[in-house]
Amino acid sequence: MPFCRVVFASALAVHLLVATCFADGVIGVLAITCADSASERVPLRSTDRLPEASGAITVERMGGTTEIEVKLDSMKPAMLFGGDYNTYVLWVVPPGGAAENRGEIILDGSHAVARAETTQSEFAILISAEPHFLVSTPSAFIVLQNEGTGSSQIIRQRLIEGVYNFDRSSLDSVPKSRGKIHTDVRQAFTAVRLAQRANASMLAPEEFAQAQHALQRTISSWRERRDRTETAAHARETVRLAVAAQRLAQDRAF
Repeated sequence: MPFCRVVFASALAVHLLVATCFADGVIGVLAITCADSASERVPLRSTDRLPEASGAITVERMGGTTEIEVKLDSMKPAMLFGGDYNTYVLWVVPPGGAAENRGEIILDGSHAVARAETTQSEFAILISAEPHFLVSTPSAFIVLQNEGTGSSQIIRQRLIEGVYNFDRSSLDSVPKSRGKIHTDVRQAFTAVRLAQRANASMLAPEEFAQAQHALQRTISSWRERRDRTETAAHARETVRLAVAAQRLAQDRAF
């Protein structure tokens, strides 16, 4: 009977994975392997960044697509890390390939439910705190990763370190929040700030100006207390433009 399995590579691999992040900023996570017409629930393990967090994913592979449902509990808003951090992102990390940003995870109090899909049949799952929803590489602020229970390869992913500002490295003992957490406007501000740090105003002036204009529209919408959906749309467009300016500036810097 086909099934999804998560397995340990060996007793040595288990020992190595006690530490979530290696010294060179690379995380190692046990692979989830899914067979067609298979469904399995896989627990998530918290890290020292958010030790109280818990959760699980349900993975189901049908017709070349793996559907993923994420359920999280005892979460705390990413913006409590301070600095540049605002939200959480779900990552699918295939063996030997780039991590896939599979979308933002929006908290409702201390809980969250998210759904995503991937064409990958073997992968690791990471959940990280991030500046905004459109990041392309996981930060070092990993809060949850998938557990393992058998024999499989370890997937390694390099993390971004020393780039984002923060006030605290762990949310241990920080009080929980209630209600749905919306950080769209904060993400817009942060995205433009990161573009500025990349010297986009000099290296990609036209693109950076577009991001700044979009940020002003976002601020106006927020100050005028327009419909939250409209403000969120302005904010997300700001992030998109700011990221484009940042990446262009980084490309032109070398």
